[in-house]
Amino acid sequence: MQFKHLNIFRFNFLQLVVLSMPLLIMNVKHASELVILFLTIFGVYFSIRERKLPFFHDQLRVYSYLVLAFFFSIVMSVILSNNPIQGIHRIGSNIHFLVAPFVAYGIYKSNIDLKYMVLVIKISVIFGTVYAIYGNFYLGFERAQAGADAPTIFGFIMVLFGFISIIDVWNQSRNEKLFSIFIFFLAIYSVVLSGTRIAWVIFVVLFFSTMFIWSIRGHLTKKGLLLIVIALSVVMAFSINNKQFIEKFEIAITEIKNFSVDKDSVGSLSFKDAGGSVGIRLLMWRGGFEAFKHQPAIGYGYQNTGLEASRYITGYAKGFIKGQKMLHNDYINSLVGFGILGLLMLMVLIFLPLALFCKRLKTDKDCARSAIGVLFIIALSVFAITDSIYSHSVMRSFFVFFLGVLLPVSREEEV
Repeated sequence: MQFKHLNIFRFNFLQLVVLSMPLLIMNVKHASELVILFLTIFGVYFSIRERKLPFFHDQLRVYSYLVLAFFFSIVMSVILSNNPIQGIHRIGSNIHFLVAPFVAYGIYKSNIDLKYMVLVIKISVIFGTVYAIYGNFYLGFERAQAGADAPTIFGFIMVLFGFISIIDVWNQSRNEKLFSIFIFFLAIYSVVLSGTRIAWVIFVVLFFSTMFIWSIRGHLTKKGLLLIVIALSVVMAFSINNKQFIEKFEIAITEIKNFSVDKDSVGSLSFKDAGGSVGIRLLMWRGGFEAFKHQPAIGYGYQNTGLEASRYITGYAKGFIKGQKMLHNDYINSLVGFGILGLLMLMVLIFLPLALFCKRLKTDKDCARSAIGVLFIIALSVFAITDSIYSHSVMRSFFVFFLGVLLPVSREEEV
């Protein structure tokens, strides 16, 4: 992708709105909400003008029913909870999924070429890295998060954007290859600055996923494998020489060992003495499983997961977990809040698109859209192990927007 092709005067306002999302979601707080609002308005306008709801559009039907079904699973969990009035505001905070079909309609009608989206993603990595370096080295922030809600979200977005930048590298010119590889290393450096452990787990999973995609496309030649090994060696050498990186993984290993030896003693420690977030999260998950066993069918309601999990925890951690609105694991959180049906809805929301992307990847080996879609869903599924894709406004916007970009087939690909 060359900069000379990104001439803003070539695009109309709707296309500029769509292209602004990768830049804004990571670098400007709450700006992604404004993008979702604009796209919703455009989607409603097109739906009225064409007298066609997204649910009856061939390219948008699967996406529309998928996100709407997930939204109604949240609504039902609140209605069936012990205190539905308390959970009404949680329904409102998930309105992204309700308006998502119209967001996708707006994106679809913009007919943005994927190459422009990938180029803007690369530019956003540059801005995000500069933002992270400035925050860490000049403002004294311990962990980089740029304009995202949290370092974990920033790390997640950066590692995903890094792999998106190189997924189609073999089909690029020499200069484009160099630029893409440069962006990849910037993204991984930002992940290090974020101090996010789950982002490194995602890195490992996406690395092997990328190898699988490249093998399907026939790109893993001897020369290609040598370049990959060299790049991986550089990343690992830099990482293991980063003090914060080593300390955070050592703490995680220590907390896991302590939890496996004596689960109750971890709960009696303060958050600081317990060593950090890993031990607390393990307690959350254990308490969540216990709560689920007592009400497996419909759960306790979207807003009550922390409260119910805390009933099976003792010590300091009990009070801390009681005040949490999520259990830092979407799979367990869905079990506790929505019951078995809620977990099934989450699994469908994540893995049905993955199945569709994989199917397209096998039928069209040159389809970069499907390859990016595979990386997108795999990254989300790993992120959901320790965090939430529907409890942060940034992640809700991220999911609704990028699935709306990737899942429907563009009009150019229909022809």
